[in-house]
Amino acid sequence: MKAQLLDANQTPATDADLSSFPVLEITFSPASGGDPVDVTNDALAVGLGTQGNQFEFTGQRWQYNLDTSNYTAPGTYTLTMVAGDTYVISPTCVARFSIE
Repeated sequence: MKAQLLDANQTPATDADLSSFPVLEITFSPASGGDPVDVTNDALAVGLGTQGNQFEFTGQRWQYNLDTSNYTAPGTYTLTMVAGDTYVISPTCVARFSIE
């Protein structure tokens, strides 16, 4: 996932501007139905991103490269960029992938 964070003046926010970086949150909705489950703890970063699910700032964007090999159950996985500070992520940065 890649995103740009803007401050109140629409200026890009860098790692020097934030005291707490955005994090990746992952929920799983089973193909068989049922309530979504938080599976963030299974996240593995490949390249940019931390094992603690924190985005890293590179160039002009915040980035998290997710290794999806830990996610094998049939269903839909929803990835959301969550603010780690008093800033707001708008519009919400969300991606989805499905395993059949």
